[in-house]
Amino acid sequence: MSLIESKWKSCILDELRSGEAMRPSEIHKCLPEAAPRVLDIQLKEMVEDGLVVKTIYPELPPRSEYRITELGQSLIPIIDLMLKWGREHFDIFEKKYGKSLETV
Repeated sequence: MSLIESKWKSCILDELRSGEAMRPSEIHKCLPEAAPRVLDIQLKEMVEDGLVVKTIYPELPPRSEYRITELGQSLIPIIDLMLKWGREHFDIFEKKYGKSLETV
């Protein structure tokens, strides 16, 4: 749990699940509710933990991309179960957060 306990880590892994590399700005666009600084910190932690790999290209301006690792990919079934649970218990979220919450 300590590897994905932060609010956005499971969301980041979900966005990277296809195996396609994503630039930081693409990840930020997919998760607009998250502050870019928070995502950057969590991406850095995920690299340190081996869940994602960061590739930095030696060009000007510098360009970087993130890709899910095999270890990160192994968490996808768990994330899928959490998403399924959320869909099955959506009424709990509606009661707590109101109808403005997007579908899980």
